Amino acid sequence: MNWQFDLASEIGGRREQQDRVEVFAAPGPRGGHLLVLADGMGGQDQGAVASQQVVDTARAMLPRIVETEPRHFLTELCVEAHESIRAIGQRDGTNPASTCTALYLTDEEAYWVHVGDSRLCHFSAGELVMRTSDHTIAALTGTGSGVAGGDHRLYMCLGGRNQVEPEFGATAVGPDDWFLLGTDGLWNQLQETELGGLLAAKGKDRRCAAELAQIAVARGGDNLSLIH
Repeated sequence: MNWQFDLASEIGGRREQQDRVEVFAAPGPRGGHLLVLADGMGGQDQGAVASQQVVDTARAMLPRIVETEPRHFLTELCVEAHESIRAIGQRDGTNPASTCTALYLTDEEAYWVHVGDSRLCHFSAGELVMRTSDHTIAALTGTGSGVAGGDHRLYMCLGGRNQVEPEFGATAVGPDDWFLLGTDGLWNQLQETELGGLLAAKGKDRRCAAELAQIAVARGGDNLSLIH
């Protein structure tokens, strides 16, 4: 599978971009790619510190992907990033935290892990197959799905006081499959069906991350990032 990737970030009206996105080429005979997206929180520069720690943890762990079962590798990525962010907070007397959505792609399979309210969507031939669930109070209690419709505080994130129990998924993939990872600054402005239609309209050349990000900013989004 000849995977192609497109990344974009927009700060919008914020003073600081607290998202981080990265695509790593996986080493070893299995090869593939590891995509990581993180949305930091914590005030001032602590959100950026937390999300950067997620990416730095992935980079440091990457050699281990050669000999580790994908679910275990992705789970350990979340656990190690969680502990690293907590250690920074204890050292500095702060409370940094981050979401994490990571996707490991090989020629024939996809594996993903997810903590927080950033999202992963799986599309096939332009149709939405699956998206991750938000780890928010509103999603947990069913008290509202809109931006103003419920309590959108996270009950699980990396770096918080919560236990980390990442949501994991896996699937076989074919030439008509693609994935989209995005922070809540994107999802709050564009629905999955709209995103799927925009991506499908691009055909095989789906390099339109910047265009999607700019649409979200024009609708009022900020501090948003995506990979597709």
